[in-house]
Amino acid sequence: MIRIAGLIAVIGAALSSAATADPLADASAGFKPFVAGGIAESLASARTLRERIAAQDLAGAQRAWISARGGWERAEIVTDEFFPDLDDAIDSWPNGKHGFHAVEARLFGAHKTDALAQADALVADLAAFDEKLHGTVLTPQGLLNGMTKLAYEIGENKADGGESQFAGTSIADMAANLDGIRTAYRTVFAERLMAADSELDGTARKDIDRLAAILKVPDLKSLDADALLEASEDLAATLQNAAPALGLAKPNLGN
Repeated sequence: MIRIAGLIAVIGAALSSAATADPLADASAGFKPFVAGGIAESLASARTLRERIAAQDLAGAQRAWISARGGWERAEIVTDEFFPDLDDAIDSWPNGKHGFHAVEARLFGAHKTDALAQADALVADLAAFDEKLHGTVLTPQGLLNGMTKLAYEIGENKADGGESQFAGTSIADMAANLDGIRTAYRTVFAERLMAADSELDGTARKDIDRLAAILKVPDLKSLDADALLEASEDLAATLQNAAPALGLAKPNLGN
C-alpha cells in the first residue's frame, strides 16, 4: 500500500507539473538559440574587426563591422529589454561615443583605422553580453515587449538613415531587425495567438509581410519612408493588441 501510495503521489505530481507548464515559456526557451547565434556571429566578426583595425586594413575592417552589425541587429529584440546597460555600451545612439557607432564613425566617416581602443571595448562588451545571455531566461513578456518596441522603432528612428548613417546599412539593419521579429513571432507566439484569435494572428503575419515587402529596395533613397512608418506602427499596434489573447500585459512603447 505504501508503494502504491508513493506511485500515485509521483504520478499526481507529474500530471500537476504538466498541467501548469507554460507553453510560451517553453517556446521562448526554444527561441534563445536564434538570439545566441546572432550574438555569437556579432562577437566573432567584432574580433575580426579588431584584427583588421590593428593591421590598418580599412576595407577589411569595414566588412567585418558590417558583419558584426548584422548579427547584433537580428538579436536586437532582446538587447534593450533584457540587457539595457550592455545595450547602451554596445549600441548607444545618437550620441555614440563608444560601441558600434564610435568605430563606425572612424571607419566609414573619417575613413581611418584609428579605433583600436574602441574595437577592444566593443569586443569585450559583446563577450560580456554573450556570457550573460547564456545564463538569462528569455521570458514571453520580455520578448513581446522587445518585439513591439523594435517594430515601432523601425519606422520611427531608422527610416531616415537611422543609427548606421556613416556605414549606410540602414536597409540591412531594418531587414535584420524584422528577421528577428518574424522568427520570434513564429517560434514563440504564433501558435498560441492562432488558437486564441486567428484573425489577429492573420493580421500580425500580414503586417510582418508588409514591412518585409517595403524593405525590399536597393537603397535608402528608394525606400517609401511614409509607408514604412505606417506599417511599423501597425505592426506595433497589432502586437500590443495581441497581448491579452496571449495572457500577457500590453507592451509600452515608452523607454
